[in-house]
Amino acid sequence: MKLIPLPPALPVCLLLALHLSVRVDAQHTDRVQVTPQHWRFNSGIDVGAWWGGTGVTPLSAVGNPMLHSKLSVQAAYSGDFYLEWLHKKDKPGQVGPNIGIKTKLVWDYFTTNNNAASTDSYESLTLNYVNVPLLFEYCISFKNKVTRPAYYAPTSNTSTYVYDHGYYYHIISNTTTTPGGWTPGGIPYTNAIFVYVGPQLCYMAKGFHNSGGTETVITDPALEKAYAGFIGGFCFYLANLNLDISYQRSLTDIYSGSNVAVSGFLFRVGFNVTRRKF
Repeated sequence: MKLIPLPPALPVCLLLALHLSVRVDAQHTDRVQVTPQHWRFNSGIDVGAWWGGTGVTPLSAVGNPMLHSKLSVQAAYSGDFYLEWLHKKDKPGQVGPNIGIKTKLVWDYFTTNNNAASTDSYESLTLNYVNVPLLFEYCISFKNKVTRPAYYAPTSNTSTYVYDHGYYYHIISNTTTTPGGWTPGGIPYTNAIFVYVGPQLCYMAKGFHNSGGTETVITDPALEKAYAGFIGGFCFYLANLNLDISYQRSLTDIYSGSNVAVSGFLFRVGFNVTRRKF
């Protein structure tokens, strides 16, 4: 039998074809489908207060049927747990959120009194509300950062005390030394400023009226158990810390047949339990 010799280039072509086939198959099996996340979830807690000008208005007995005299001192306290969804920017080369949706479970405590020195003329009004707002946020500033490395030099401080015992001196020296150190840095964090506004539904948990030193629970049916309001403000995100200043006002009367409302400012400090990194 006579063998037919193969062309010299054919074995090389077969090897190249086999190599390309294996490489294409390897690239196909290593390909990973990545779905971009357009919403980032955050949650946290806030606490706050405001002294003066926040709470029930008016504070005169003429315009407020719940009062017997004119009150002058006001204070407001607040605490909340919030849930937040921030939408990531879609434009190439830009990071961070542009809009967001935020809701909370809020406890508000409003109290006012006339600060009278006499117990017989003392009067106060206290209202506790549970609020659920729906806030629409817009980011006006956002920056992703990382902490910088830092070096702390050691310090030494010596204190000398001299006690005169008449015929001899007792000298005591104490030296306090603080070792130096350094932090590597490189921890990511975020700074941002948001403006927000939205409606809220407020439910009165309990109200108290104190007249002449005797405090009673308000059972007046004219005092509405719920009212609708709005709230707006600014929130500053510094790493995981929140600084929030807001203004709120009831859109409906809290006491039937009158113009009694709840309004005023609140300043809150909070902590976000998740990292705001985009």
